Formats: sequence, structure tokens, C-alpha cells
Amino acid sequence: MRILHYFLGFHRQGGLNRYAADLAMAQAKAGDEVFALYPNGSLFPQKRAKIHETGTHGGVRCFSLTGGRCVPVLEGIREPQMILDPAKELSGDEIERFLQCVRPEVFHIHTWMGFPEELLPIAKAHGTKIIYTTHDYFGLCPMVNRLKEDGTVCQGASDEACSFCNRRAPSERYLELRNAETLIRLKSLLLLPKKFLHRRHEPVYTEAAPDRVSVKSFEKLREHYLALFQKCDKLHFNSPVTQAIFSDALPGSSGEVLAITHGGIADYRPEKVVVHEPLRLVFIGPAKPYKGLPMLLEVLRQLHSEGLVRWHLDVHGCEGVNSDSVTYHGSFQGDQEWAILRDADLLLVPSLWDETFGFVVAEALCAGVPVLCSDKVGAKILVDEQWIFAGKEGLLMKLRDVLSDTAAVLLEKQKLCKQKHFVSMGEHLSAMREFYRGA
Repeated sequence: MRILHYFLGFHRQGGLNRYAADLAMAQAKAGDEVFALYPNGSLFPQKRAKIHETGTHGGVRCFSLTGGRCVPVLEGIREPQMILDPAKELSGDEIERFLQCVRPEVFHIHTWMGFPEELLPIAKAHGTKIIYTTHDYFGLCPMVNRLKEDGTVCQGASDEACSFCNRRAPSERYLELRNAETLIRLKSLLLLPKKFLHRRHEPVYTEAAPDRVSVKSFEKLREHYLALFQKCDKLHFNSPVTQAIFSDALPGSSGEVLAITHGGIADYRPEKVVVHEPLRLVFIGPAKPYKGLPMLLEVLRQLHSEGLVRWHLDVHGCEGVNSDSVTYHGSFQGDQEWAILRDADLLLVPSLWDETFGFVVAEALCAGVPVLCSDKVGAKILVDEQWIFAGKEGLLMKLRDVLSDTAAVLLEKQKLCKQKHFVSMGEHLSAMREFYRGA
């Protein structure tokens, strides 16, 4: 099978890119002819969009797109015309040259950010199946993650709300520099262009309502992406969370839920099950409110005041003030995560936003560590119902039960060591092959 993947590139971090990269390399290893197309910013302004072959990575032939649409990541879109401008499109000759080279049977799209949408009608005319995986909400939300500018969860996008949230987004030139592969690899150099382009040229905004011209342009942007979704043959929902949100925005769309994985997910379950005294609770992630850490700390303080004190929380991924009950370990390298999980009794995932998946859940389960998981987290698909909670009160009740009787944690650890609750890349590879065939 000839498969073309579009994602943000092998040089980027994040769950979206890890999944797409590992899936592409696994498909190539399994004998498929696999290609990767990714957007690349530029140090110098580009007059026209171009696609360049850049070599191979893990058996995957790679192509870089320059001069196309911007990649906002979590920065937002200042002006929808940055996306809608026809000058950003590949020429017809460039499209035909690329598609004749790749000749994909399947075009697997992992995000709309920077995507050269003019490829779609021509690829479909050549008989290519178009698959879209719901890793992020770009297309439904210009800020990508359905979070408002103050970090709170958006309760429903609207043209006025999108215009307001994106009014402080950076310039197009800043995004071009920020997404240049050379600068991504040398992150320290990003400080200069960010200071020069993002802050120096940022206009002064007020809290006044957005003007009607701006609102109308966001309406056009929303309609533009809804039309793109309609061009897909099948949506791959990576979780029930994304299925609910995308199905609501795209009624009647064809799709199926398949939990995702990555190449590092393997069987790390221990032979001997141990529960520590005091109970070792672990949180992994940033301190952002939408990740739920402030809520978690508030709940734990309340339980401590009730006399439930035989626990210790280790926080990895952010800084904070240590106490007798909570230790902050700051940032860590990816290869240190298994050591963190190996010493944990219970991983806490209290996200408040509609998290599309959450690999940390799968990583904990393949290490035999129970997970107490918010119902907002897509990876809840891997977790037994009794370990899923809703909101602050749900977390309070679940943790109160666990800390009152830690035998439940021991039983869950024993269960996880006997029954597999994660998906390996080999299993997912077979499932995706069937998914492609059914599109």
C-alpha cells in the first residue's frame, strides 16, 4: 500500500507527531511504501509555495512544504486571510509533480495546520482515500485546543469568540520563523525572532468587542475548514472525547474510534506488585489550570484536613513550592518517564479540558500503574470505569475512597499485571490497515 502522511514533521515533539511518525515508520517497516509531507517555515520570505524532497527517515520518504500556510500551533491566527489567501496555494504543476511522484492510495492527514488543501481535490480525482485523525481541534478552533486566551475551557466556539481569543496572535512572519526546522532544532535562537517579531510589532488591543470585519473573516475561516472535513472519506477518532466533539460539529460524518499508541508503548509490567507506604501519587504535566493540577492540590488539601494523610504527591513537569506532602521535580527527559512510573502507585490525570488522547495514560498502564483519570481525557478509553471521575467532586470522592483503603490500588495493580490495558504499535498497525480498507 502507498501511504502519504501529513503531520508537522519528524523534528517536532508532541503526541500528534510522535504517533504519526511512529505509525509511518512502522508501516514502512511492514513493507508499505510510505511518504511524509510536513510544513516548514523559512528564514527568508518565500514568494511561492514549493514541495522539496528532503531524504528519508526510518524508511519513510520525506517532503518539506515551504511558502505555504502558517502553522499556529497554540499561538492562534491573527488574521484568517493568513490561511485563506490564494497566494499561499501550490501551483497546479507543483501538485501534479508531487502526486505523480508519490501516487498515494491513502492520504492520512493528522492536522489541518499548514495543510496544502489544494492537494485534496486532485488527490481524490486520482482515487486516493482521504483519512483524517482527530489529534487536535484546529479547523474547529483557531487556538487548536478549545481553550480561551485566559486558559479556561471554551464552552462553544463562535465567530465573535474566536475573533476575541485570537486578537493577540503573532504576526505571520513570526510564525514562519518559529516553524523553520533550523530554528526548531536550535531553540535558543528563537528568543531573538520572538522578541523582535512577536512583541515589537504586536498592535495595542482593548477589551472592546471585535469589529464586524474581523468577525466575518472568522466566519469564513470556520466555513472553510468545515468544507475540508467534508472532503475526507473517513474520520479516525482517536478517542470517544474527540468523537463526541467532531460528530457534533460535523453531523453525518463517517468515522470510527481507534485508540492510538506510539512506538515506545511496550509491556513494562513488573513481575512483583508493590504498594508503598505512604501511597505514592504522581502527576505528570504542566501547572496550567486546564491540566487540573490546581484542582488536584485543592482536593488533596481537603483530604489532608480530613485526616487522610498517608500519601505523597510527586509532581513532574513543572516547578512549585515543596511541602511535606508534595514534591515538585521540574522538567524531565523523555527517557526518565519509565523510572518515574516504575516508582508510582497511582497516576492522577485530572484534566479539565477535552484532551484528545493523553499518552501518559497508556504509558502508565503498560508499566502496570493504575490511573485515576478525568472523564475529559480521551485515553479514558483504556481505563476501567471505576477509575474515571467527573469534575472536582468526582475526584474528591474517588481519592477519598482510595486513600481510605489502599487495598484497591494493590488489587488494581495486580489486575493490570494480569490483563493488558494498552495497545501496541503492531496491534494498531493491523487495525489501521483495516480502517484504510473500510474507508
